[in-house]
Amino acid sequence: MPQRHRTSLLIGALSLAALSLLPPLSQGLGLLLLAIICWATPWVGPLYAGVMIPVLALLLGLAEPTLVLSRAVNPIISIFVFGFVFAFLFHRCGLGQWAQVKVLRLSGGRMKPALAGFALLAFGSSMLVTNVASVALVFPLALCLAPYRYGEPASPLQKYIGVLIVLSATMGGISSVIGSTTSLIVAGLTEIGMWQWTQLMLPLTVSLWLLGAYVAARVFAPDLSAPALSLPEDKPLTPMQRRILLVTATVLLGWLGCYRLDTQWARPLAVLLPLVAILPLAAVSRQPVGKLLGGVQWPAVGVFVSALVLSALLKGVGLAEALGGGLQEIGALIPAPVLVLMLLLAIMAFTEFVTNSGTVAIWGPLLLYLVAPLELELAEVAIILALGGSTAYVLPSSTPGNAVLYSAGVVNRREMVPLGYRMKATALGVILLGLLAWAPLWQSLV
Repeated sequence: MPQRHRTSLLIGALSLAALSLLPPLSQGLGLLLLAIICWATPWVGPLYAGVMIPVLALLLGLAEPTLVLSRAVNPIISIFVFGFVFAFLFHRCGLGQWAQVKVLRLSGGRMKPALAGFALLAFGSSMLVTNVASVALVFPLALCLAPYRYGEPASPLQKYIGVLIVLSATMGGISSVIGSTTSLIVAGLTEIGMWQWTQLMLPLTVSLWLLGAYVAARVFAPDLSAPALSLPEDKPLTPMQRRILLVTATVLLGWLGCYRLDTQWARPLAVLLPLVAILPLAAVSRQPVGKLLGGVQWPAVGVFVSALVLSALLKGVGLAEALGGGLQEIGALIPAPVLVLMLLLAIMAFTEFVTNSGTVAIWGPLLLYLVAPLELELAEVAIILALGGSTAYVLPSSTPGNAVLYSAGVVNRREMVPLGYRMKATALGVILLGLLAWAPLWQSLV
């Protein structure tokens, strides 16, 4: 057995033995501490990190099987899994190359329109297939504008392309409930519906996207005046690619219809449709079902379910009342707006060292219980967590998108620092504007 598996099992066994001796409230706090260890450190393997909290909660009697099942089996999880499968086929079956040709031909091979086209492709695709998959898919396609060979020093243009694609995918992912694990967790905690989520987030994400692109251009100063590229031959979709897109479009439309109906029969159908559709996708793509399911990031799915279970059990053991009472004492000394700003800054700093999803999974249950003492609306909680928890712009450990750039050798930490603090300052301005102006307006509209 690999060392990481042994370490993960040992941590789980010791945690179970220690927590079984404590009262329920202390058990809840202990599971919160264990979640931080699982999601913020490399000590626990990814798969174990995704399932350890629900498993221990069941063994300790803090959660019923029906609670865990209700968090794991729902329409959002199903379409999230389907998005990973489609992203796998998008790369494997040549749809990426087809999209690359379309962007180049529509832009006439000119640098600025082509770069904007790839950024828009990353933004839009991440709303459907998660931001991690979008970076992995679009970044290599966009590098056709400035071909890069691993190991060679990257030019300012290549660095800008990489940062822009990561930014585009990150903002697109936040714009949709199914676009990232971050959105998935925060929407689940705040119980904001899919359509309402996009209406709340899209103005803010587009603003930060455009401002971030400007800031990155100022930092890297890329040369965007290159002559137009020679246009590749426009090849039509193959029959296999057409069938893949047809199945995908049918599933998305059917799922959206069932999700919006939200009737007794529509919800189970919305759960089953994306999962059952993997079978025809496997048939038309001539790929084994096991290989398609292997493209799913199951640990990310597990973290989402774990965060929702943790939130429910912390509420059940009375942590909300304990936090609220403690905060009232602090609130007598520090005004609520200052406390909110302090929490936001803490989250923005925390996410630089922990993945975005890990950050919101850890901070989400805590912040949710401070809604009443801080007089926060759920929309404001969503903005703080989703946007504040996604301001990871420096370290490779902070987000998979950054890890792609670092592993490709396009950027290094020294180059990302001047961009990082400028981006954090820009994001802070957008978030504060969202909290002070947009959230109240959105609340009145819905």
